[in-house]
Amino acid sequence: MLLFFALVLAADAHAAQNIRIEVPEVIYTAKNILTLGQVAKISGGNVQTRRILSALEVYPDGERLPRDEVLRAINDSDAADARIELYMPTYSRIEAPGYEGNFTETPEPSSQKSRSPGELIPLIRSLAAWHGGLEISASAPVPDGRLIDPASIVPGTGAVTLRFQDKDGKIKSLPVRLNWTQNAMIASHNIRKGDRIEARDMFSRPVKITRPGMYASSPDEIAGYTANRNIKQGEPILLNALTSSNIIKRGRQVKIIARFGSATATVDGVLMEDGRPGEWVKVRRLDDRKVVLRARIINENMVAVEVE
Repeated sequence: MLLFFALVLAADAHAAQNIRIEVPEVIYTAKNILTLGQVAKISGGNVQTRRILSALEVYPDGERLPRDEVLRAINDSDAADARIELYMPTYSRIEAPGYEGNFTETPEPSSQKSRSPGELIPLIRSLAAWHGGLEISASAPVPDGRLIDPASIVPGTGAVTLRFQDKDGKIKSLPVRLNWTQNAMIASHNIRKGDRIEARDMFSRPVKITRPGMYASSPDEIAGYTANRNIKQGEPILLNALTSSNIIKRGRQVKIIARFGSATATVDGVLMEDGRPGEWVKVRRLDDRKVVLRARIINENMVAVEVE
């Protein structure tokens, strides 16, 4: 199991943004200098902060990108007003772009079956740091050789041209169309502006996306928020259609839920910071006052600790 590290930059609880950065175990690229946006999936927060983080330069150490290098870039950036969760192994391995990391350089005999564009899905998902659904279609088979361009793909991109180079140096291009999907929370009935969102107000369904970070993907992410516009029954719930207006005060007693895979454990605790649903705060266990945890507020009575 990969060990992931969560970095939380302290900020004012009223203005803090919650941003999640995910760097995969393997990064497919031929570049020596990378930007964080090329190697990581960045979600949450506002557009300006995500752009700042996406533009940060990170420098590989040979054939691997150290987690400490990503932390350095974040700490030196102008995103210090954000609460950032970094999910990344100690080192991410860097490989030259290729079919599932090892695209053959030897042309197949003509009797061999041509490669289907669908076989490229694992590679495209890695280049995009995408964990949702993906479909790929093209009007021609996949060319022989190694994928040399692009070095990264933004989730939601509808079409892209892939370039392959064979062992003789000949380059061939393959235009492809991409269809990205993710599980999104759908309004189970009409929700009026000003209504408080509860778990019973939504259900999950895969939807097509044109850019990441548009929709809520789990009930815990938005339960307790308030609709800032009318949402029709059957519509995906946009994150920018919700407002978290209820501040839960420091000192409130809550249930701390710890999840590990399918297992769940609970313990009583108390908030050490003010916060809103969806924000990360410090909590202390009531049965052991020396234990202080960072947890995400689910609602006024519950917080969650993710155990990797």
